[in-house]
Amino acid sequence: MESGRQDRAELFATMVSSGVSNVMLSGKPREVTTLLEALVAHRSDLLSASLIAPNGYISISTSPALLGRVPWSEVNRVEGTTVVVGPGGNDAEYAVLQPIVNAESCARCHGTQSHVNGWLDLRFTREPVLEAQAQLAKTLSLSAAAAFVCLLAILLWLLGREAVSPLQRLVGVMRRAESGELTVRADEGRPDELGVAARGFDATLAALRRSQAELEAFYRERMVRADRFAAVGEIATGLAHEIKNPLAGLSGALELLAEDFSADARHSDIVTEMQHQVRRLTHTMESLLSFARPAKAKLRSTDVNATLEKVLFLIRQQSRDGTIELVPELSPGLPAVLADPSQLEQVFLNICLNACQAMIATRRGGVLTVRSRVGDGTVSVEVEDTGPGIPADLRAQIFKPFFTTKREGNGLGLAISARIVAEHGGHIGYRCPPEGGTTFTVTLQQARPQRAPEHAA
Repeated sequence: MESGRQDRAELFATMVSSGVSNVMLSGKPREVTTLLEALVAHRSDLLSASLIAPNGYISISTSPALLGRVPWSEVNRVEGTTVVVGPGGNDAEYAVLQPIVNAESCARCHGTQSHVNGWLDLRFTREPVLEAQAQLAKTLSLSAAAAFVCLLAILLWLLGREAVSPLQRLVGVMRRAESGELTVRADEGRPDELGVAARGFDATLAALRRSQAELEAFYRERMVRADRFAAVGEIATGLAHEIKNPLAGLSGALELLAEDFSADARHSDIVTEMQHQVRRLTHTMESLLSFARPAKAKLRSTDVNATLEKVLFLIRQQSRDGTIELVPELSPGLPAVLADPSQLEQVFLNICLNACQAMIATRRGGVLTVRSRVGDGTVSVEVEDTGPGIPADLRAQIFKPFFTTKREGNGLGLAISARIVAEHGGHIGYRCPPEGGTTFTVTLQQARPQRAPEHAA
């Protein structure tokens, strides 16, 4: 916009310069002032028109205040039409300098020493341009603001349609699934990230439905087995009570027979074997009663090392023949656990006896190592033997009731031990290294120290 005005001002300055030259050539130099004043009056944007003499001073001007002044310090360098914006630091104006060429017709008055006879200095106001620029800036600002509002509205609409609404629907489906409605579907066929998330959520729900069906089937089976086991337990308890009394009578009768046949070796051996089988049957009945109706644990602060010492004493009595080497590795200063000492003794004794019997069965003996150690808030006991280990196909069944690989075992020792450890809030496990042997680990929680009673002041 301003460039166009300046171009027109340059053309106007060229025309004015020609007019001034013609007036001077006509021999009427006084009419130059009249010409310049007429031009200023004709154009509203023209503030002043002046003629600058070759010495740099203003000789003629429509503004009396400019007469005799030197507006340009290096005006002699201006050889063509020149536009200067903000002359003298006044940004509200711009000046057009137009040299007045010393033509041949002018040489008889001005001589031939200089190629210019002076300069035409036209001062124009920039207010129309500035106002137009301000108006344009305002219009552009309003247009930009309107465009921004429109774009923002479109963006919010697209965001609501493409992101917020689908996300709200997805959240709604998730809440329905959280409340237990696992048959809902979130996928709407969208190809974007929300569609991928919805399909992933549907896949998760499908996996949850499968897991739920499997768990329900598993628990139904467990409940049926538990009901059957409870019924069998009741029957076994009744049978055990019914069998124990006849066994007691049979045991007494066998004692009398043993006295009568003490002199008869053949019959004495038969009676001895019968007594052994009666004692074995009595032990089985007692184990069955203990498993079906376990005694309530009497929990108290228990020293695990002291319990293990009692068990090791009994094991030493069982292995006096030297086939089993006993290696105790009990950590001193072991924290106490909250347990029933007699039941813990039963657990450790069952595990140690099983280990000894497994090593004796190899006819080579072995080493039984019993360790105790402190863990993070726990106390663990390891019973390691150098026997043949547990066959891989039997490992999943060793804690099941009535499962045994021993000829005279009843299969209740490890099952009772696992139940006791679980009732104590602990864990029992085992590992079978490839080189042989078995290590059972019993982990129990440390007893929490009781607070001292507070006394009133």
